[in-house]
Parts: sequence; structure tokens; C-alpha cells
Amino acid sequence: MQEGLSTYRLGYVANCLSLGLGASHTCRLASATPHRLEELIELNLSELEQILLFNEAHGIELFRIGSSLIPFGSHPVNTLPWWRTRASDFERLGRIARRSRQRLSLHPSPAAASLTSVHQRVRDAALAELRYSARVLDLLGQGPEARVVLHLGGAAPSRSEALDNARRMLDAMPEALRNRIVLEHDDKIWSAREVAPLAREQGLPWLADNLHNTIKPSEPEWPLEQLLRESAASWRVLDLRPKFHLASQKPEGRPGAHADRVDPGDFRAVVAALDGPADLMMEAKEKDLALFALRREARPAGQATTGEAAPT
Repeated sequence: MQEGLSTYRLGYVANCLSLGLGASHTCRLASATPHRLEELIELNLSELEQILLFNEAHGIELFRIGSSLIPFGSHPVNTLPWWRTRASDFERLGRIARRSRQRLSLHPSPAAASLTSVHQRVRDAALAELRYSARVLDLLGQGPEARVVLHLGGAAPSRSEALDNARRMLDAMPEALRNRIVLEHDDKIWSAREVAPLAREQGLPWLADNLHNTIKPSEPEWPLEQLLRESAASWRVLDLRPKFHLASQKPEGRPGAHADRVDPGDFRAVVAALDGPADLMMEAKEKDLALFALRREARPAGQATTGEAAPT
């Protein structure tokens, strides 16, 4: 089965190592003057354009934008109306992504966007981060399949209370913001079996991660095939193409640490478990280089893959 056909598409996260670009330049809070922020925004948007064009040239239709595209985009220190002053830039970038069928996403860190916190200031900061992330996807003209990926957060003071906090936060969100969210299980606190019911009752999709499911398995355990089937159903009920995370354990790294590349065996196991077309976001340290390597590994002997070689 080949990328580019209906079965699966591969993508990578944030940094394009072939170009040496990440579109995520930022600065210290103390240095975040309007002038400095303007400079960084211009630089990041320019780099994002180069990355999207690179993806287009190499047939890559799945990409995660770094959360620092707009430095301090959700922080009060950034008072710039960047969504207005840079509207034409976002429209140009959006045209590139749409014409090349690139499905985009963002993934705030758990520290930046926790749904379960009991502290109002943390919830307010999380909501601001979600609004910022959703605004980026809106400005790029992305369809409903483009999502902001969220972990639930912590489990204090108890798991039941934490889930209640998440429910209240999701219930209070504007519909337009909810429609940009996908929930994800993690490798430390919340298993897939715990995230799936919350997503179902909230009418949200949830995103399956093969490595998280290994490190933090559900009780009772969900085999990979069932994990992907359950997650895919949450996307399809919304008439959206399923999306999963694909990663391998870093040898001798902490449990859950991402390897430089995806092990072909892990890839083959995920593809074999698919029950229909899906997108696979590779979480690998070598980013686009890992994607090209996996394309070569996955290709039947003698068969070419669109844009398989990275520039040297």
C-alpha cells in the first residue's frame, strides 16, 4: 500500500530539516516588544510559506504547524492585531495549502492547554491558547478536518473531578472553537479507553497514538486494530477522514520518547490495522527526513514514490 493512494498519507511535525526551517522563532518574554514580535512574525510566516511549498513539491499532504508561529500568540504581551495586519499573508499561505491538499494542525503543549485544571487562571490561559490555534487554522482557510490536538491534562485532585472539569470547560466553549478540537490520549495519565467516552459524549473526534497505547495501555487493553477502529469511528461519524499519530520508541530513551525515525515494523503494523483511508502524522525527531526514509522502506521494489527524495 502506497502513500498517495486512498489508504494512507504521511505527514511530519513543525520543522523541515531538509530546508533547515521551523517557522517557530520566538524570544524571551522580556524581549517581546511590538517591534521584535513583528520581526519574528514576518520571519515565521516566510518560513512557513517555504515549508508549504516544499511539501507541495514533494507530495506531502499532512503537516503540523509549530505553536510559536505567532510568538506569544495567546499571551497578553502580544497586543498586535496580527490576524488583521497579516491577513493577506495567511490567505496566500492558505491557497498553497488548499491547492496541494495539505491538512494542517497545531498541537499546544499540555502545559499551555489543560482541560482538567481546577485553577481558573490555567483554564483561562488554555482557552486563550485554543482560540489562538483555531484562529491560525481559520485564517489559513482550512476545512473541518484541520484540528487543534489536545491532551486532557492532569488528574488532580481525582480522576473523576478532573474529567468533570474537562466537561465543564468543553461545554462552555463556543461551537466554532469546539469544532477545531480533537482529543488525544497520552503516555502518562489518560488512556485511550478514558479519552474515548469523553470525546463521544462531547461529539468530538479523538486521535489514536500507537506509541501512547503501548506505554499507557487501556484496562482492559485495546489491541492496535481496535484502537484505530474506535478512533476512526469518532472521525467518520463527523464525515472526516481519520487521523492518527505514528511513532516508535527511542532506543534507551525514557518510555514514550520518540525515536529519530519510525521503525518500519511499527509502520507496517499500523497500516495493516487500518480499516479504511487515514492520515498518519509521524512524530519522529528527524521530521521530513524520517518521512522520506519511511517512504523508501515502504515502497515495493522498483516502484517510485512522488517526491521521494529530499533536496541535498
